[in-house]
Amino acid sequence: MALPKIDVPRYPVVLPSTGESYTMRPYLVKEEKVLLLALESQDPAQIALAVRNLITGCIDDNLNLDECPSFDIESLFLALRGISVGETIPLNPKCQAEGCEELHSVEINIKDITLKDYDPNAHIIKLTDSVGITMRYPSLEIINEVGVDKFDSIDGIMELVVGCVKTIFDNDNVYDGNNESKQEITDFIESLTSEQFKKVQEFFSNTPALEYNLEFDCDKCEHHNNLELRGLSSFFI
Repeated sequence: MALPKIDVPRYPVVLPSTGESYTMRPYLVKEEKVLLLALESQDPAQIALAVRNLITGCIDDNLNLDECPSFDIESLFLALRGISVGETIPLNPKCQAEGCEELHSVEINIKDITLKDYDPNAHIIKLTDSVGITMRYPSLEIINEVGVDKFDSIDGIMELVVGCVKTIFDNDNVYDGNNESKQEITDFIESLTSEQFKKVQEFFSNTPALEYNLEFDCDKCEHHNNLELRGLSSFFI
């Protein structure tokens, strides 16, 4: 005789970059085990893969995570964590006072974690009065294509910038980056002045991320700690 199946509820979630609504179910015990193993490894690549697979398995709608920017994936996972386990996250931060490093048990509410620096118009960059570009935030697909190990090199940065160019426009035309060759876009980027390229760099520097300001007093030395948690790994490692 087949054992009964338990109905799993669905919850609405919103994709920050587009404002589109989706539905998601809580993750199951077998899925949580895979996530916990990834978290124990403290390997960013393994954690990223586990998070991606977990969201893909739990979201009901057709969403290509490879094309989503990292902050979308982080926000979706945070929402998934909330509906699956609860709205509080236990942390064990160390006291930052020199020579102390006392561990503390604290809890933060998921609702208090904000998406910092998100500006829906930040992707539009005016280079001159008549010429500009629109950018896309780095997706998993672009990051995997370029390779994280190349981000510290000039060639890697240039490849990332070129891959994130969505359109180039002037007063008369809009040129779709998907219809132009990589070499043509590379030539365009390399023709920018240092001041113009700085605007493009600022777009990447200001990529939104999950952020929370954690404050606590050390029980041992009474030092007041003020920690900025930024990025998904800060909340789970």
